[in-house]
Amino acid sequence: MTMAAIPGQAPEPGTIYIPERHLEKDRAFLLDFIEEFSFAMVVTGQPSVQITNVPTILERSPDGKDKIWWHLAKANTQNEAMKGSVTISFHGPHQFISPNWYEGKNAVPTWNFAVAHVTGTPRQIEDDVAVAAGLRRLVIRNEGKYGGGGDWDFDKIPEAQLKAMRGGIVAYEMAIERLEGKFKLGQERSEQDREGVIKGLAHAPKERDLLALTKAYYARQK
Repeated sequence: MTMAAIPGQAPEPGTIYIPERHLEKDRAFLLDFIEEFSFAMVVTGQPSVQITNVPTILERSPDGKDKIWWHLAKANTQNEAMKGSVTISFHGPHQFISPNWYEGKNAVPTWNFAVAHVTGTPRQIEDDVAVAAGLRRLVIRNEGKYGGGGDWDFDKIPEAQLKAMRGGIVAYEMAIERLEGKFKLGQERSEQDREGVIKGLAHAPKERDLLALTKAYYARQK
């Protein structure tokens, strides 16, 4: 039986509720988003819901058969669920939106955010050479982007040490069978309201970043 689409809602049921006005269909745009916000949640549902937070690598393909690469600790029981369907959730920035920012005040507060969900069936990577190559891509990409340009060099770590560390993980790759994007950013509102959102966000208090959270967490341990 085929269920009729609900007006104003994405036509096919997926892993997330997306009203049509918040549905992002541009695949290239969503892949860029996934690369930018690459730390994601791997979600499985059998035999019970399990979630692991992991860094990922997007492997783009000219033929559109793009894949996501990640790894789990070998001791993680979620490895048992990797034989079935898996959804990976990529979260972008989010923020409370005040009605004070709109031209008309006959509105209610909301929360704006952006997410992308990737669904597919993972394949365990058993070849150690391939696992090593995946880990190197992951490290080099993030070290180059965030590492600060120090003199540490991944390639100078002894291979015996790296191989021992690889023995404690399980690596996966997953073809993107379904890609869903929800961008709830107030884009359906008037131009004046959108301008108000931009101005409001520019002056709104921000959540603590990792630096502030880490410093506070260290302080409570003293």
